[in-house]
Amino acid sequence: MNLDLLTGLTWDHPRGLECLRASNGHLESSESISIDWNARSLLAFGDQHIEEFYRDYDLMIIDHPHVPDAVHAGAVIAMEELLTPDQLAQLALTSVGPSHDSYSYRGQHWALAIDTAAQVSAYRADMADHAPIFWSEVIAEARLGKVLWPYKPVDAFSTFATLMAQKNSALVSNGRFMDVEIAEEVLNFMIELAGLVPDFCAKSNPIDIAEILASSDLYAFGVALYGYSNYSRIGFRKKVLNYDDIASFDGSAGGSQLGGAGIAVSSAAKNPQVAGRAAYALSSPQVQAGVYGLSAGQPGNLVAWKSHRLNNVSENFFNSTLRTLERSWVRPRVFGWPDVQYQTSLLIHDVLVRKELTGANIDAMVSMYEKYIKE
Repeated sequence: MNLDLLTGLTWDHPRGLECLRASNGHLESSESISIDWNARSLLAFGDQHIEEFYRDYDLMIIDHPHVPDAVHAGAVIAMEELLTPDQLAQLALTSVGPSHDSYSYRGQHWALAIDTAAQVSAYRADMADHAPIFWSEVIAEARLGKVLWPYKPVDAFSTFATLMAQKNSALVSNGRFMDVEIAEEVLNFMIELAGLVPDFCAKSNPIDIAEILASSDLYAFGVALYGYSNYSRIGFRKKVLNYDDIASFDGSAGGSQLGGAGIAVSSAAKNPQVAGRAAYALSSPQVQAGVYGLSAGQPGNLVAWKSHRLNNVSENFFNSTLRTLERSWVRPRVFGWPDVQYQTSLLIHDVLVRKELTGANIDAMVSMYEKYIKE
């Protein structure tokens, strides 16, 4: 069999790498395509600019806030140039929440939602019946020493954005970066929570917290952390985690910052049409609900999220968190956003570590948007 050989870059976790490598057999048999996948760290996935590496790959797994910067750098090809309108319409119809549209910019889609996540809650079913529904419950459990919350800089920003959306004051709404009064209220709440969880949470990301919850009996809950269905699968770690909706102020589970990952075709691809075929195949319901989802992947396709097989092997992870995904908040697709997010995250993290908020801190956060947005 003559195969079209492609190179791809993803992120270094079973959810980001193992599922893609496992799907290669399907691509070889159905599309005569084989992809050699390399991986970068989760930190690089969130912070590294696509223009720094796109020339070395045909396909790239990217974070949707990077789309405008990638477009302006000429690093990606619009899916409208590679797929038919019917193909794109099918993926739009079977997207989990706003995942498909999160990769749109200036009227075109620059990646396909191959993976989906949002901030949710995790709990140990042998220690609790359910995750906290309200933030008041989170505070009460945290006072008992039962709660973990990851607030490394990027995750501190994610929680800040989620809480702002839950307060009906989402970032970059009403013609401004943030409502200063609501931001102060949210940050003070975050300071309170930071004072009730262990100090190591300040250096932890969602994977770190999931690892601790799955290995220690000291804590029952993880809050405001991106969901990883891997930890809900028997045999992945010592203990199985259950996931549930994001905590909220009103119990509606709305406003959670959407994450996930999209598969994009590099403008340096040797054969863009072949790369586009591969991206579409990996995003299709057949693959997403099959080998991709069953091989440690966390699909972006709704058919997979409603699959009995996937829910059976993951303690109902997908059904239990779907409401949060459907009501999630999407970061704005504006040129310069990755720098705004990164710089603001450092300011928020400093406030949480010092456990002190001043007007100067808020002013500095507001200035980040004015400084780094380029359009």
